Amino acid sequence: MSGASSGRSTPIPEDAPPSAQSISSARKQVRAQQKHRMFPTVEYAARVSHFDPRSEYSDFRGFFVLFWIGLAIMVITTMLRNIKDTGYPLRHQMFDLLTTKTWELGLSDGAMVLSTGISVPFQMLCRRSKGWLRWENLGMPLQSIFQLGWLVLWVNWPFILNWTWTAQVFFTLHTLVLLMKMHSYAFYNGHLSTTEHRLSALDNPESASTAAAVRYPSSNTQLNEVDKAVEDKKNEDEKEILTQIREDLALELVSPLGQVTYPKNLSMLNYIDYILCPTLCYELEYPRTSTINWMELFYKTLAVFGCIFLLTLISEEFIVPVLRESAVRLEGIESWSDMGLILGETISQLLFPFMMTFLICFLVIFEYVLGAFAEITCFADRHFYSDWWNSSDW
Repeated sequence: MSGASSGRSTPIPEDAPPSAQSISSARKQVRAQQKHRMFPTVEYAARVSHFDPRSEYSDFRGFFVLFWIGLAIMVITTMLRNIKDTGYPLRHQMFDLLTTKTWELGLSDGAMVLSTGISVPFQMLCRRSKGWLRWENLGMPLQSIFQLGWLVLWVNWPFILNWTWTAQVFFTLHTLVLLMKMHSYAFYNGHLSTTEHRLSALDNPESASTAAAVRYPSSNTQLNEVDKAVEDKKNEDEKEILTQIREDLALELVSPLGQVTYPKNLSMLNYIDYILCPTLCYELEYPRTSTINWMELFYKTLAVFGCIFLLTLISEEFIVPVLRESAVRLEGIESWSDMGLILGETISQLLFPFMMTFLICFLVIFEYVLGAFAEITCFADRHFYSDWWNSSDW
């Protein structure tokens, strides 16, 4: 699934068509050095999470440990108070809410994941088509229509089955994640199929288009650099232009690590691997670790359930009672000043539990859930979060 090879490649015959020779040359170039691709994607690299003890941000580790110590004190205090008041360490209202119709939720979620796999045979069909079903013709509109219908169906599904709000939130978020993954897979492979068709057409340059390959500017590319590149191409002779076009197109069909070439990635096994990988951006190949660290996977899985327990406890003890009490107090209030006072008091009481909920949700998603799937798939890039709030990407 990782696209690993023995490191040897089959020699290209001397009479091979120019497109095959270009792809072979591109594979060697990519292995030798990274080049600016026509369609820039996320640059994946083998790196650890900021919360990993091996991270260069290890100075942050003390605050991280202090955070968990504070949560442990909160849990112990809450359980002791519940034992004093009710005789039981925990309440059960939120737990009952989370366990309602779980089998129905699981089966529906599995069906939703399986339905995204339609993109794989459709991409194969677009690649093999020689007419109207090509990606640049009707392939892209048909995929877009399918995605729209798919989104409408699954967004409404939890409401049709009358699930609890917790199940609705989970299912809707997972729907959006799968939509983005499916869109990235379909449109990137569609772009590659168009690229392959054009490269093959250049085997007969007399009847093929010799327009320059469009290079999409990356986030750090200045407009004057794009204009200069276009001007430089105008000064090249026809033979050099044709060679450059072949090189650009062939380079696009090779993975950044140089081990996988389109269309060898078009398989259900590759798609399953991509669905499990903790990324929303499809790429022909990702950096991988050599083995699965089973202890790390165990800790990540345990942390997921631990965080869910903490989220449930915080909601049960510090959010739901405040909302319930404020709703009762607002029923008999007619004065706007009293209403504003109650709302202000309620919001102030909810600020801290909401902040804790936000932090734990961030941890459980970006550190533990994605980290567990990264361990399962040997996905080497564990840097799932960056300074997205000051992003300069276009």
